[in-house]
Amino acid sequence: MTTASWIGAAYILVITICALTLPSRVAAMVTGSASAVACLAVAISLGWTGWKARGADRRWRILIGAAAIPTAVATGWHIGWISGHGTAIPAHVPWAADGFLLIIVLYLAGVLTFPTDPLGGEKDASSPRREGFHWYVITALDSLVVVGALFLLAWLTILKPIAEMRHFDTAGLVSSLASVAGYLLLLASLVFLSVFRQPRSPFALALLGAGLSGMMASTVIYFVVFATGGHRTAPIVDVVSALAWLLILLAGLVPIPESGTPVRRGRPRTLQLRAALPYLALGAAGVLVLIQLIVNSAIDSVERSVLVGLLLVVLIRQVMTLGENTRLLASVEASRQELRYQALHDPLTGLPNRTLFAERLHRALALRDNRPFSLVYCDLDDFKRVNDTLGHAAGDELLRTTAARLREGVRPGDTVARLGGDEFAILLEREHRDPEALCRRLASMIRAPTTLKGQPHPVGASLGLVVADSSTPPEPDALLRDADLAMYAAKRQGKGGLIVFRPELTTAESAPQIRSDLEQALRGDDRHGTVKVLYHPVVELRTGHTSALDAVPLWNHHQLGEVAPDLLDRIADEAGLTMTLVGRVLREVCRDVAEQGLPEPDPVFVRVPVGRGLDKQPADVGRLLADWSVSHRAIILVLANSGGVVDLTAAARMLQRIVDSGIRLALDGVGGMASAFGGWHNNPPVEIIRLDRCFTDPDATSAPTRTRIVREAVLGVASRLGLTVVATGIRNPVQARELAEAGCPLGAGPLYGSFGPGGVAPTAAADRSPCHPAVRRHA
Repeated sequence: MTTASWIGAAYILVITICALTLPSRVAAMVTGSASAVACLAVAISLGWTGWKARGADRRWRILIGAAAIPTAVATGWHIGWISGHGTAIPAHVPWAADGFLLIIVLYLAGVLTFPTDPLGGEKDASSPRREGFHWYVITALDSLVVVGALFLLAWLTILKPIAEMRHFDTAGLVSSLASVAGYLLLLASLVFLSVFRQPRSPFALALLGAGLSGMMASTVIYFVVFATGGHRTAPIVDVVSALAWLLILLAGLVPIPESGTPVRRGRPRTLQLRAALPYLALGAAGVLVLIQLIVNSAIDSVERSVLVGLLLVVLIRQVMTLGENTRLLASVEASRQELRYQALHDPLTGLPNRTLFAERLHRALALRDNRPFSLVYCDLDDFKRVNDTLGHAAGDELLRTTAARLREGVRPGDTVARLGGDEFAILLEREHRDPEALCRRLASMIRAPTTLKGQPHPVGASLGLVVADSSTPPEPDALLRDADLAMYAAKRQGKGGLIVFRPELTTAESAPQIRSDLEQALRGDDRHGTVKVLYHPVVELRTGHTSALDAVPLWNHHQLGEVAPDLLDRIADEAGLTMTLVGRVLREVCRDVAEQGLPEPDPVFVRVPVGRGLDKQPADVGRLLADWSVSHRAIILVLANSGGVVDLTAAARMLQRIVDSGIRLALDGVGGMASAFGGWHNNPPVEIIRLDRCFTDPDATSAPTRTRIVREAVLGVASRLGLTVVATGIRNPVQARELAEAGCPLGAGPLYGSFGPGGVAPTAAADRSPCHPAVRRHA
């Protein structure tokens, strides 16, 4: 770019010297040839750079380069005329010169396709071609209106008196006027692009405008000389023409970025001027004609033709503006509908969200006297396990599948919504004959296996149902709360079930707020209660000496008081906080052992549910033990499951990793109604088994059948496999004595009391002594 500028400056300097020093005829031929050479250079340069460019940057270069070729030919013809006749301006301009108007059309197309962006950067992303075409036409029409108005003004003030002299060639006058008007049209288009658009390269556009201005200046001079009857122009006019072509050449050498410059916002006044511009120009032309009528001057055919043309152009522009406004209004309405849809629908499943569901529920409540309805609250069981084991992508796929199944299972007029997470709500607006049967059918549809990560994965759902009628309170939140309570009652019943709401479900511990309070308490917020760990002694049944400890979490809630361990486990399971609670217990146990509030020789049992983040436990527990400098043998993980079934075979690899890290394993609930009695003997990593509480139930301890099962089945198999057995739930000495006589070495339960951290003494008669040999064997 810099080199070309210096070469161009030297070129202009040389031909200027020739124009000023050589004889006029020779100078005219030299300067005309120099202008033709510059024109050819523009054609070659823009053709080359356009071939390498892309998009709009290519189009404007190719079009203007193509227009420069016939211009160079016309300049060559002009040089030949000077050589043969000695004059620069022929007496009679050939009609072929009118073909220059077609060249102006190419120039105009090149100018309009110059790379620009809308003011403010607003692009029609859906149809960029339409946006560009629209602006091409609008800019061309506005330019025609302005140039037409200027031409009418020039005709009334300058051109009409000259035409009345009738001493010139008509073809030459028309050709010259058309050339001047064409260049004015180009300059008007450039001005509109720079004001009402955002050029990607303002410098290149300025150079292009300067070059076209120079060409128009030389054309105007040519026209004035022709109109006044002259036959020769000064050679310096050709120097101006050559300079103009060099400026266009430099514009073609300026690199134009593919993306726009920093956004330039359109001011309101600028936008208003853009809309009013054609009407202002037409109004100015109308004022001139009105003044002419006032002074009783006749309107000639040129004025009538120009006025009709201006009216036609403005009419076309108005029709395009109306069409664009119609498309804009349609686009705004579509955007508004899209925004409303996004605001009221879940982006993952496409179902209505909580806001839209609340609107429809409020409407249903307002009409409940005449149109009873039902509300169903649905929550997937163990959804967090899917996210933890298969990843969030699998969880999202499960949610989409569940949403589709729920939509298929209800009528078209019913509403299925996703309230958040894995919670769905269904509004059955028209009374169903049997909403309970519908809910059971929905639960069955959800339980159908879903393919996740290439494998079928059945997932259940718990549902709560509320049937609303004229007696139902008109509060949507209360109705949702009742359905939520019924759903969680179904979870407590065993998951995968259905509960119809009844008033007795409204208890403090069943309220949804309790689950939120537990989450805050586990985060350390004392305003929602404190979670601490109590230790229950595990004793030798024959001697009563303490051999190990059970770590049991206890939550002191500000409303419920001390929440029993079983209830705390249930609330944590419902809230998906089981592993958070386990992590809290492990941290408290490690701290207590490290601070020697508990004797280190006594191992501590910590209950962990199988399959819920258990694969993370070796690293988590190992890190905790290292942080507190506690031996790995001080912790025994008790494998349990809230559902009652422990699938140790599926967890074998995971369990082996835990054992390899130095942490011991115990199995809880052996011998219960749904225990893993048939699977624990195939898993060598388990060293200790804990009997289910049914063996110590007051009504079963005296049953000879149950005692025989304990002696001959569980204890016999455990003895042959070298496993240590711990009985749980012992409440009185009679139970302890019978279990000891049956061969059970260790026991725990309310009989032996509990104590808190810091070495508080047991609340019952459990003496402290070294751990049982069977437990010490693994210490």
